[in-house]
Amino acid sequence: MPARSKAQQHLMAAAAHGATFPMAKKLRSSMTLQQMAEFEDTPTKGLPKHVKPASRTRRVKEYQSSYRKGR
Repeated sequence: MPARSKAQQHLMAAAAHGATFPMAKKLRSSMTLQQMAEFEDTPTKGLPKHVKPASRTRRVKEYQSSYRKGR
């Protein structure tokens, strides 16, 4: 899965290389090194610096619409 922003790419790289801040530790416990490497290897050209997080209601609606399509 490609990174959605440069900030996400940098976070994954830091976590993969052993950073000790809380978010990096959380990522290492929930993802494999291969998954982090996929985010880390995304080309940076055209990526925004940051992406605003989607609201919870938007994520729920997206999930519900994708669930209905699968049925």
